[in-house]
Amino acid sequence: MRRTCVLALTLAALLPLTGCDFVVSPLGGSEGRTHVYVAAGKGGAPNAGIICTRNGCVVIDPMLSPMIGASLHSQALAKSRIFWDNLHAQRKERARTQAPPVLYVLNTTFRASHTFGNQEFERIADIVSTPRARDRLELDGRAMREELRDQWKVPGLEGHAVTSATLTVDGTMNIDTPEVKIQFIAMGDCVGEGDAVVYLPGSKVLFAGDMVIPGFIPYHKGRSATVRNWIAALTKLETWEIESVVPGHGDVARKDAIKTQREFLEALVGEVTQAMASGKSIDEAAQSVKLSKYSKWVRYDDWFAENVKLVYRELKGAPAAAAGSAAGAGVVEPRVVNTLDNFRDK
Repeated sequence: MRRTCVLALTLAALLPLTGCDFVVSPLGGSEGRTHVYVAAGKGGAPNAGIICTRNGCVVIDPMLSPMIGASLHSQALAKSRIFWDNLHAQRKERARTQAPPVLYVLNTTFRASHTFGNQEFERIADIVSTPRARDRLELDGRAMREELRDQWKVPGLEGHAVTSATLTVDGTMNIDTPEVKIQFIAMGDCVGEGDAVVYLPGSKVLFAGDMVIPGFIPYHKGRSATVRNWIAALTKLETWEIESVVPGHGDVARKDAIKTQREFLEALVGEVTQAMASGKSIDEAAQSVKLSKYSKWVRYDDWFAENVKLVYRELKGAPAAAAGSAAGAGVVEPRVVNTLDNFRDK
């Protein structure tokens, strides 16, 4: 397993995170009658997901430290037990085996706020990301850890080791189970290198990671100059059948959260384009460009100007990656990987 190190932490809207608490709630049904759970971070802390099936559990974005990852693991096993007992109760029989363990951990991004819990699962599950997200995590993991520890005061990082993907997917990975179809879909470079989403077509649920964070100004460090790819990817997501969106941070939302995110980015690009057309420098644009409609979004005063600079640099120089390439938003429906349908003994 690769464990190299670092420089950039992108925490879409990391607020003070002293405890990094989260609450696990069923999504799309009551306890015991749904297979899908949201682990919602309190106060803007990152969100995660748990999906229970008879073949094994799937954990999505196991948060930002091994300690929190261990807590999420315990919750996943508890929910798996509820699911397992309910499944056998419906058959009017007693469960004779332990509930299925965690089978996969899916990373929608390389960013520390969604991957530093990987370490808890490295000996028991396959960790899945895109190749570019894996490489970026390995490159920048140590620096991200230092930023979490020193700037954000996140506890529980003393024993952390960078734990990257054991399986990479640059396309679509289907996890087919009797209960639910789970799709891990690479979206290209959007917020940063190698973004992905997790889509449950039957449940019409999207775990969007930091691709969708309405109400939060995106964190600027570690970002790639690919806002136009991000917009294109969101436009693609708007064509999917989606009822519930689990954002990287914030409350579970309806599908229109994707539109809200796209409109913010389009407005930002539009205003920066006008500033450049009028001859303004990057610093002048950062001072003059304002989007009052979004001024109440979390971290607007702190991070909005840096987002202006990111877009300015992209429009000034770096072209958007070609659609359909490994670095672009067109990477949504290329190669498909179908996984085995039950968990492995390890």
